[in-house]
Amino acid sequence: MAGSGGFVQFSFAQPANAVYPDKQTNGGSAAGGGLTGSYSVANADNARNATGNIKPNNNFAVLTASSTLGTSTAWIQLEFPAEVTSGAAAPVTVYVRTNNNTNALLGGGVELTAHDKNGVQVTVQSANYKTYYTPDGSVFLAVTPTATFKYIRTKLSSPVALGTNTLQVYYAFYGPGATNTSNPYPFNVADCGSPNVSTKDYSGLTLGNFDVLNAGNAVDNDLNSKSSFVSTGVALLSGHIKQTFFFNGVSNNADAVRVILSQSGSFLAVNLASSITLQSYNGSTPIGTSTLVNALLDTDLLGLLAGNNNQVAFYFAPKDASGNSVIFDRIELDLNIGLLGVGLGSNGLNIHDVRRSPDIPAATGPKACSNIGTAALSALAQQLGISGIGSFSYAWYTTAHGSSAVSSAQSWTASGLSTPGTASYYVETTKSGSGCIASPRKKVDIIVSSPPVSPGVALNP
Repeated sequence: MAGSGGFVQFSFAQPANAVYPDKQTNGGSAAGGGLTGSYSVANADNARNATGNIKPNNNFAVLTASSTLGTSTAWIQLEFPAEVTSGAAAPVTVYVRTNNNTNALLGGGVELTAHDKNGVQVTVQSANYKTYYTPDGSVFLAVTPTATFKYIRTKLSSPVALGTNTLQVYYAFYGPGATNTSNPYPFNVADCGSPNVSTKDYSGLTLGNFDVLNAGNAVDNDLNSKSSFVSTGVALLSGHIKQTFFFNGVSNNADAVRVILSQSGSFLAVNLASSITLQSYNGSTPIGTSTLVNALLDTDLLGLLAGNNNQVAFYFAPKDASGNSVIFDRIELDLNIGLLGVGLGSNGLNIHDVRRSPDIPAATGPKACSNIGTAALSALAQQLGISGIGSFSYAWYTTAHGSSAVSSAQSWTASGLSTPGTASYYVETTKSGSGCIASPRKKVDIIVSSPPVSPGVALNP
């Protein structure tokens, strides 16, 4: 099924012009030399593009590798219709869709390699494949060959200890003309900014079993689902757990990112917010300044975060040290466990949604006189000058969060300003398009003054 922007929505991870292998070979090896084991490759043709099996779809081959002593392997090699030119100047990334087999993936049981037309293995940019998680629960393994290739091979090994590993292989693909080697989507300025894949990473962790559970749930546009940073067994007391969110191409100028998170533990809200850092990237290069979540939450949001499972929505607008907006294609959320104050357990940090929005609109606070009681208000979306971006709507509120809009006009007149002091309104803007969300709210203060007192007139008799 084709969705908006020409993307295939049920698999979430490839452009409409993706190229798929149309041939396959497979095999394996059982543990030998007195060792015992077995392998199998079932329904191998399910993994190739063919009449009656047009990719992408949910048909898959199954690799199985078992052993009681020693290691067995099973592999499937998918062949593209033609040689694919790849190199440092114009790298091509190949993605292989698999199921989320945590034991095989984390245990080092899966190997991804690229081969030329003669079957000779070619080098790739990184020693290991990269793993991407999509909103539909799929997993994509990715490698970027540094030379021309024709085949991509997925090999599964049995566990180091006795046991069995299985892996589903659905298909492989690459995006012609893709300029971002970690995301094959084309750029579209009118896109509403939902990430299409995410990754997870760890550093400095020495105790317990840790993971980001259901990583794709943070990018599935469903606020009831979540990805969760957790530890089972021994509580973690140090280290970092990270999740990175990849957007549909680069951002527009003056884009922000809305993040919705909650906690299912008993962390102090101020400790949790001070242990989470957000960093934007353009490709693999950090861009803009890193920001603690604590700096993005006001008192109301910090209080909300203190409660278990309360969803807290806040905005991160990537900017450089001078306060200028930067262009980014992903953001990384880094949880520093050592700053939590307690160990991370099975009830941890939850991420419900991440998506781009326009940054805060421009608006200035007028002055008003209490005897007149009105003031003219107006706002302007910062991105109006971007060609092809679409139109913007406006909404005005009397509170920083929640409540109902008091006006949906870009320019309007506030009334009832009869008491001297400060009257505050908040304005947000939303880009046109399906799935677009509102910007952060801009606070606009109206200074209400008493009318000047006319001097008395002395009357001479």
